[in-house]
Amino acid sequence: MKYQIEYADGMKCKTVNSREELLKCLDGLKNETITDIRKLYKSGVSDSVLGIYEPYIIRNKNALF
Repeated sequence: MKYQIEYADGMKCKTVNSREELLKCLDGLKNETITDIRKLYKSGVSDSVLGIYEPYIIRNKNALF
């Protein structure tokens, strides 16, 4: 499954190929602000999964302080 990470600046997006890669990207966050994480299906449809992965984002941001 592919995931697309959308950042606050609107120009920067990152696509990863698996959940494991997504979690590695979320672990490597520094000061980036994520506006959405979308699950990309082969049919071209995408769903927002930000709510599912938000605890990982919050946990990593708190670890920085």
